[in-house]
Amino acid sequence: MIENSFSTVTVAGRPLAYRVAGPRDGDPLVLLPASADWAPLRDALARTRRVHTPDLSGSAGRPGVVPPPEAMCGDLLDFVDALGLDRVDLVGHAEGAVAACLVARTRPGLVARLVLAGVPTPLRRGRLRPDDAETDWYGTPEDDGLSPGPEDLDTFGRIAARTLVLVDDATSARWQDRTADLARRIPDARLVATPAGSSVRAVADFLDEPADSGTARLWLAERGVVRTGEDAWTDGESEEGRLTSNEVAHAWAAAALGDESLGPEQRLRLGFGLVDLLDAYWVTVEIASAVGGSADPGVTRALWDGYRSRLAAPQETEAITYSLWVDWFEDRATAERAFHEVLGKDVGRLLPDAPESLLRRASRVLESSGPVPWGAKEPVYRAAARVPALHEAVFRGILHSHHDVYGNLDPAPALAVLDLLDLPQDTRHLAELRSALADGPRR
Repeated sequence: MIENSFSTVTVAGRPLAYRVAGPRDGDPLVLLPASADWAPLRDALARTRRVHTPDLSGSAGRPGVVPPPEAMCGDLLDFVDALGLDRVDLVGHAEGAVAACLVARTRPGLVARLVLAGVPTPLRRGRLRPDDAETDWYGTPEDDGLSPGPEDLDTFGRIAARTLVLVDDATSARWQDRTADLARRIPDARLVATPAGSSVRAVADFLDEPADSGTARLWLAERGVVRTGEDAWTDGESEEGRLTSNEVAHAWAAAALGDESLGPEQRLRLGFGLVDLLDAYWVTVEIASAVGGSADPGVTRALWDGYRSRLAAPQETEAITYSLWVDWFEDRATAERAFHEVLGKDVGRLLPDAPESLLRRASRVLESSGPVPWGAKEPVYRAAARVPALHEAVFRGILHSHHDVYGNLDPAPALAVLDLLDLPQDTRHLAELRSALADGPRR
């Protein structure tokens, strides 16, 4: 159910108003500050996410007055705690971006992804005190005579969340340089220049990317393992001081997924973060081993959320798609449950206007679904046939269902689904597949 309503929650002994939009089971996202300017972005993201927009204007004790970032940070932490949110994406603009940075620094495990739009460069006039609402904590494009203080730089260097920094490409070159310098100080940040008012696609694509690589990178760094180049790592001890991503996976994946200082769900997120960093199939093997036959609903949710988010990402993670096929779909004991979790339960949402993230996930799952029992996937194939963008993926799913040694299909209904697809007549293997299905079961 998609909701768009207003509510209140008690924060620091006072009611705090907020707007919530999007499906109840969507990934939680918080926009800062509450502003009518957020409407296009909020509405676009609320198609798939649970978007919260709190009104923090009273954080300074003076409603309607823009509060200092520290006050906003404190109220925001109380806000997410009051709602029971243990992991969120944060999108901040102007002073909201500064508050979002402070939240990400203060509680690293809370923030999955961080988006900073129109972020003020942190520049100080004198010493900042938490209770000094008059201090100009951050600079603007006109404040050319100021420079960052050491505490400011420390704030950005301690952010573990994957971060997107947006800058308006119409601002001065000097201001763009300052923003670029800020982005460089965040360990896992990307800088994107966009025309004013055209950042919705950049933000949506970024939020569709997996978010756990920063956590995995820091976990490895704490153990002396750091990246030195493309597919090059060092632990300071190995011969020649150089390791490949696959060697890092074999050396550290089991330790990460068995780290007893973390909870079960945190360990899984760390494991998926290693997949993002290394794109090594071995990590997915260790993930499957760590999950085992766990009946813990939190672990199960974290497992399939990890697969779903990576299958929906703009860039494909080959280790994930390969693992889905080999580890889950080819095993008769897990195929139906896995298919249901990564796509089957979304059958009602497979429509021509479905979000791009869902279409990407559906395409990758359908192409890998050859081994899935026909009864589990036929309704999904038929639903996907209503979506022209998925016709090629459905075709490949049927093709692999017929040719793969583990493939599973019922020829007559498979041919009926094939007839629903609008494909070029010269599509490779199309004629042969039609003929084979018309001949009946494989002999």
